[in-house]
Amino acid sequence: MRSDLVRRWLMVIALSACLVSAQEKRKTIYVDRMEGLTPFVEKALTDAELPFDFIEEEKRPELKAQLKKLHSAYGEILYKHKFGRSETHRLELRNVETDQVIAWHQFQLKDGDEAKKAAAAAFAAKVKAAMTKRAAS
Repeated sequence: MRSDLVRRWLMVIALSACLVSAQEKRKTIYVDRMEGLTPFVEKALTDAELPFDFIEEEKRPELKAQLKKLHSAYGEILYKHKFGRSETHRLELRNVETDQVIAWHQFQLKDGDEAKKAAAAAFAAKVKAAMTKRAAS
């Protein structure tokens, strides 16, 4: 009876330690304003159950999600005229301190919520894979 009680207490202590260490690994992230993609990216990252706390940029986040254009404004006009579609964009997750890209997803930015949801979901999947890989190493 007594050993059973001791075992239960040890399990509670071990579980508490795991929860505390899991909370310590949370990262602060700022999702930049990005041509209507911001709410979709935030939702996708939340749905992926990543250990992120979303904060404002002024609070100095550890990570930043942002949208990069791969062409200039003039290049975009030429690209659209020649190929009949909008330019290629790239969602990036960067470490703010080192400015290192942790994960990225390249895609064609299209109108419509479904296209934005798909791009955000693909980005979140790549972020999750990159964060899992970093945690393992």
